[in-house]
Amino acid sequence: MLWIILIIALFASSLFAGSETGYYGVNALRLKHEARESRNSALLEKIIRQPSAFLATLLIGNNIATDVAVHAAVMLFAASGFSNTELLAILALAPLDFLIGEMWPKQYMLANPNRLLWFSVPLALCRVLLWPITQPIALLVSKLDSGAGDLIMRRNQFVSLLHDSQKQAAGEAEVMSAAIRAIESKGQGLRQYLRYDVPSLEQDISVAEARKKMSSCIDAKGLMFGKHGPPSILFASRLVDTQPDSPVLPSAVPLISLSPSIDLVDAVRHLQIYGISHAWVEEKEQRAGLLDLEYALASLLSSRPQ
Repeated sequence: MLWIILIIALFASSLFAGSETGYYGVNALRLKHEARESRNSALLEKIIRQPSAFLATLLIGNNIATDVAVHAAVMLFAASGFSNTELLAILALAPLDFLIGEMWPKQYMLANPNRLLWFSVPLALCRVLLWPITQPIALLVSKLDSGAGDLIMRRNQFVSLLHDSQKQAAGEAEVMSAAIRAIESKGQGLRQYLRYDVPSLEQDISVAEARKKMSSCIDAKGLMFGKHGPPSILFASRLVDTQPDSPVLPSAVPLISLSPSIDLVDAVRHLQIYGISHAWVEEKEQRAGLLDLEYALASLLSSRPQ
């Protein structure tokens, strides 16, 4: 029985040590994307969502596993009639713990951090069992650094993901190169990405007239202006089943207003919150325009914005 406990403790120590290396190697943003199709990815993404708590679980778990292994070794030597059992246990476990509990698992995970997915279930179990200990530590850490550490890590993961993806297939590499250019456009504002070719539509326009006007736009859309605030955007596809005498305005989607001084990355973040892909960009004494994410992406793919 003591041998089984010793083996399990060494395996647990190996798991915790390797998982720490795997965590720093795995890309959380790519993992979040893969979580939509893989249960293991979804489970691991949920476990590491709070990095300080996850790392606390690994460190505390490793200490517990090492302590259990030492006690099991001491009892084994004692049962065999040896004296100075604690010293013998330390001398016997030191090389084993270094090889099995440190060097091998870290090298194993370093070679392929995605192997961390294989251990998502036991890690989730440890996360739950150690929650009463790790959660207060995680809350304390979050208070001390105000989440700055997590934000820096996520941004580094994002940039790393983009650069790694440039090594993939040509199509994906072009998209990722465009995303890198979007990040590099910080401080350049939104003016270079705006559209001015979308036709204006009156609020009382008929369905037939709206279709005719929107046909002049390459992607069949129009802007409906009210007395106050940003306009609404109308897509021709929304009028397919609309009766000829029906009002057009209810089919239009209200737009949010953005400042032209913000960066494209920040604009995308705002649009993501509202679940839309268009925004109205205006500022006093400057020409207003439509921010269309597809148009912005096309301009990034075609050439580097100046």
